[in-house]
Amino acid sequence: MNTRLCKENPCGFTRHGFLWEALHRQPSGQHLDYGAYDGSVIRILVETGCAVSAVGVEVNRKIVEENEGLMPPKASLQLIERNQPLPFNNSRFSSASLLDVIEHIADQQLVLNELYRVLQPGGRLIVTVPGKHLFSFLDTGNFKFRFPRIHRALYLIRHTAEEYDLRYLDNPDGLIGDIEREKGWHQHFSRRELQELLEGCGFQVCVFDGSGFFTRLILPFRLVSPAFLRPLWNRLLALDARLFARTNVFCLAEKPAEG
Repeated sequence: MNTRLCKENPCGFTRHGFLWEALHRQPSGQHLDYGAYDGSVIRILVETGCAVSAVGVEVNRKIVEENEGLMPPKASLQLIERNQPLPFNNSRFSSASLLDVIEHIADQQLVLNELYRVLQPGGRLIVTVPGKHLFSFLDTGNFKFRFPRIHRALYLIRHTAEEYDLRYLDNPDGLIGDIEREKGWHQHFSRRELQELLEGCGFQVCVFDGSGFFTRLILPFRLVSPAFLRPLWNRLLALDARLFARTNVFCLAEKPAEG
């Protein structure tokens, strides 16, 4: 990762750290996190003063119900419907984020067009995606699509068949795990591909960065290692994230001031 981090940055060389730096360097405003999951990102932004207030939107009903009442003051987590307009007025937010989300979505332009609409002119959009590089084929996010029978067998070691069906076959939110059914693949992007997607929706790309190179090689070893070795793998992952910028792609874009 090439971005220089402030001492106060609580997130390190991660997509959250890149987001924190992008917002820390401008006046605080209202932030929207699309695909917020449990709201941990908006919690950090509000509690560290990077945002005056923050809203997280999420399509996973169960996660929202479990976490919407746990948000700090000036942060809220809201359920939204897939493929529907966002329930916000035009130009409401000064910044927005899509952190490892757009690669899960089938209609990417719809989401980006909605974020463009609700951002103020000059507002910042921070997008992070899996990078397309040498070790992309090792992405465990696509294991369920490449080897569905093996994936199901491994899942059933710790879960029931009913839980598997609810998460991967009959998901009420229209997902296969955490990926939209219509998408059916965990997409990876080159920087050029991401830039073309963003510019096609009216955004101006300002900065590219990223993290990691050997991440997808290290993660399987961490997964199967005994607990006492995991701190070692965690240190290696952190070092990899700091030294390289290929496994993940980070992008800062803006809605034109006259937009």
